[in-house]
Amino acid sequence: MASKCLSPLTMTTTMMMIASPAETAGAAGKGDGGSDVSEATSPKPEKRHLSWSQISKSLLAGGVAGSVSRTAVAPLERLKILMQVQGNDKVYTGVWQGTRHMWQQEGIRGLFRGNGLNCIRIFPNQAIKFMSYEQLSRRISHYLIDHGGDGQLTPLLRLGAGSVAGVIGMSATYWMDMVRGRISIQEGSSQQYRGMVHATKSIVAEEGLLA
Repeated sequence: MASKCLSPLTMTTTMMMIASPAETAGAAGKGDGGSDVSEATSPKPEKRHLSWSQISKSLLAGGVAGSVSRTAVAPLERLKILMQVQGNDKVYTGVWQGTRHMWQQEGIRGLFRGNGLNCIRIFPNQAIKFMSYEQLSRRISHYLIDHGGDGQLTPLLRLGAGSVAGVIGMSATYWMDMVRGRISIQEGSSQQYRGMVHATKSIVAEEGLLA
């Protein structure tokens, strides 16, 4: 009977031992006056403008990613252009047949013809696009914060920032895309353009800057 009876001191000690850690931490925080323990600190907003280091990283990351992705699909990209510009003579009738035809006619170089220029074009294109998106996102976020918002971009705002960044990137490198297309459709040994520089000079001389 004596073993089943607990003294008030023993009951108090037992209750303290089985108390939850959250309650114990809360009580300790209140006792020490540590209100900072229970209050979550709000994250600091990003700077309004990108630093030179961040700009360099954005340009490099976007350019490398774009170049690698375009190189991986270069044969399909060239085949797409050749299938689009072929006339009534259907030389290319499908992906497998077209890829095999390019391999038989021109070898490995035929599969990647125009890819060097494509990488030269896509590197600044993706770099400018990536950096523009980062900068626009920051500006929009700070605009929302200045007007009482939390700075979080909605999907619609992200879509708008991405669209504007895409227009900026394509406008800056449009002439390279046109030259790359002219070089890609060349077949066999009779080639009008010998490279990017020669193609650019020829197009400007024959058709003008607005071509």
